[in-house]
Amino acid sequence: MKRVIYTRWMTFTVALLLWSAFFAGCSSDDEVRHIGRTDSADRTDGAPVPNGSEVLAGMKGVTVIKDTTDADNRSITWFYFDQPVDHNDPSAGTFRQYCALHYVHPDSVTVLHTEGYSTTERKLFQQRDLSKNLGGNFLEVEHRYYRKSRINPDADYNKAEYWKYNTAGQSTADLHAVVTALKASGRFRGKWVSTGISKNGILTGLYAYYYPNDMDVYVPFCAPFCNGSETPGIGRWLTQECGKGTVARDRIWATLKRMATDADLQEDLAARYKAEFPKNMRIQGYNTKQIMYFILYRYMSRVFSKFCYVPFSSWQDVVPSPTSSGELVSLFTNIYVKNYYSQINNLRKLWNLEEVTEENDYESETYDDYDYEDYDDWDGEDGEPAPVCADAPEDEELEKLLKTVYFVHAARELGYFLYDWSPLTEESLITDGMFRWLKNNQTIHRYNRIYGVTYDGGVLMNNFLNFVAENRNRERCRMLFVYGANDPWTGAAIPDPAADDPCVKKYIVPGGIHSDRINDKEEYSRDDRERIVSTVRSWLRE
Repeated sequence: MKRVIYTRWMTFTVALLLWSAFFAGCSSDDEVRHIGRTDSADRTDGAPVPNGSEVLAGMKGVTVIKDTTDADNRSITWFYFDQPVDHNDPSAGTFRQYCALHYVHPDSVTVLHTEGYSTTERKLFQQRDLSKNLGGNFLEVEHRYYRKSRINPDADYNKAEYWKYNTAGQSTADLHAVVTALKASGRFRGKWVSTGISKNGILTGLYAYYYPNDMDVYVPFCAPFCNGSETPGIGRWLTQECGKGTVARDRIWATLKRMATDADLQEDLAARYKAEFPKNMRIQGYNTKQIMYFILYRYMSRVFSKFCYVPFSSWQDVVPSPTSSGELVSLFTNIYVKNYYSQINNLRKLWNLEEVTEENDYESETYDDYDYEDYDDWDGEDGEPAPVCADAPEDEELEKLLKTVYFVHAARELGYFLYDWSPLTEESLITDGMFRWLKNNQTIHRYNRIYGVTYDGGVLMNNFLNFVAENRNRERCRMLFVYGANDPWTGAAIPDPAADDPCVKKYIVPGGIHSDRINDKEEYSRDDRERIVSTVRSWLRE
């Protein structure tokens, strides 16, 4: 009996110590967060939470637009920040940069989202999940050249002069200017974290490169660093790593081969493609062989996008089999992130599978610019079809301009990639002419030609990668790079740092996609989220 009582007493003691350690850890986290809640009733100092317009009042260069709320009913203040067009030459003029702020407390952590695209007052505007986990203040800055942060909006964007200031040096200087002004106000005294995903993540990494002392921690999600104009790693990651070890992955590439060789299937798919664009006379005039150029390219781009944005588990069971009908192959090919759930459920019905429920609103996300199929600037040759813009948006001119921002930047400094067509070329399943067409429709070389910009040959990206590699010894800043195992862009991830590197960490989420939604249990496990957040918090405590 005494032994039982002693054992129970020891168990209770150990449990008590563990709970004490847990709460001690929480206290340390609270020191990092300071006050990470938006409800003034939860504030430890009892003070009311000021709105963003009060915090920004009187700051030089700031024009407050309005106070509103985001999808989580958190306060958001929209404002403009006056920026020089050229940070190296004030005489070049100024432009207004569009920003969003959620404010909690001067001593809270401030998370900067380095928006590499547009910041819009979209209905479902939300803070990034990393910010929600850390608590505190949140700042988002729209990239120059986008919707409300356009430089010289009346200028001719078809000329090289318009794109002169679309560089990483200028865009990170924008971030530096905003952050410096907010810090100088005395209303943002806590630690700072910069984060972003995809092109936003590239900007996060380059922000560390240009201004390593601005932030306490830099956290790029799914950021590709392409050190060439046709970086092969991304395409190879799609064909060799995404869905690795599954029957569905093998079926994906078997279907591609079948589409290139099965004459009956080609006739079926070509008829369906023409029916999709009844008023496009150019498409209607093409023969089956020419239509297959478009279909093969669409298939590859749609597989790429599905792996990027949708968990593989939700669509792997509808990958066509070797005997699937043209209808099933066509429906699978066309499944895209827009209207994803309605499309996937239509296909699941044909497979007699249970429908999936909507857990994520993919419609609200910002997608990478390469998804827009605009090929009007390249002419077919040797009997190949001249590319057409089959999926033009309603406001085509504005949308084309916004898509061009990324492609021009890629053509200057950021580099780009090629799809891996080896499943077809290794077995000589397509002609040299078709391969050339598929390649030309996907490279950025045409942007060099059309807009007169010159690629730097990978200098910036290689300098950045060297900066990351050397950071271990120089300890300039703390960087955590997060990637997804099923995300094709992981093919251009940073090289693996040493396991004991004190400054740079790299984490590949098993089965992960192109997402920074670390609170989404379908995309990140609890262990994934805790590993990421705990790494950031440990650095902030330093």
